Amino acid sequence: MPFANLNGTKLYYEMKGSGVPIVFVHGHGLTHAMFQEQMEYFSKDYRVIACDLRGNGKSGKLSQSKEEILDTQCTDLIILLNELQIGEAVFVGVDYGGILVQHLAGLYPNRVKALVIVDSTTPEAETSEALRKIQLAAAYCSWVTYYAPSEWILPAVRLSYQRWRAAYQVIRRSMLDKRPGELYKQRIAMALAHLPISMELFSKPVLCLAADSAEYELHKMEALAARIHNAQFGVISDSLPPSNLCQPDLFNRVVRSFLETSVAQS
Repeated sequence: MPFANLNGTKLYYEMKGSGVPIVFVHGHGLTHAMFQEQMEYFSKDYRVIACDLRGNGKSGKLSQSKEEILDTQCTDLIILLNELQIGEAVFVGVDYGGILVQHLAGLYPNRVKALVIVDSTTPEAETSEALRKIQLAAAYCSWVTYYAPSEWILPAVRLSYQRWRAAYQVIRRSMLDKRPGELYKQRIAMALAHLPISMELFSKPVLCLAADSAEYELHKMEALAARIHNAQFGVISDSLPPSNLCQPDLFNRVVRSFLETSVAQS
């Protein structure tokens, strides 16, 4: 199994194919395994990389403070690219990964060839201080969902994803293998995040995608696309988040079209 020892931790990653590099960044509570369909599909024409962020899956422990998590995980990815002798890459982030790739673009814009932000709910920059405090309090109160046995929660998840059995199986596996303390810290890091001001002027190609069956996330993604310079917005029909799991074929076609029409010209 490929591990990279870097930045004081070990990072598990998988890489396949050749061509323009695409880095897939997983959602909250999930791992690189959520991108198996994308690894197979895109590796025919691209160099595809998927890893477990520190604190997740097979990668090392997340010991940073909540305020340091996003910065540290972004730096991990950049050092991994350095190890692989990759300069620019396309970053595809789903859910938590969508927040992370925006943060990375703000920190390391010269390493980003394009962004695909999927089913993400990044807090808006103009959110009032009072609302931010409420959102942060809700994140702190969510601890029970992480420390409760997965078997208690899985029946509700299975019911929600009864039309998308393959997606449920990936989610189920991740829930059974969860690392609750580190996931809880990352949940709070999500609440502390905000869209970097530099993203509103980001000049590289950006695609924002949302599942149509999650109305809240869909509206958030549409609003996010409107705030990013020249961003495109698309909807994955008949899907719940994560849309790459619920509708992998459609997701792959939409992302491929974006890459062929936007990235090849950039």
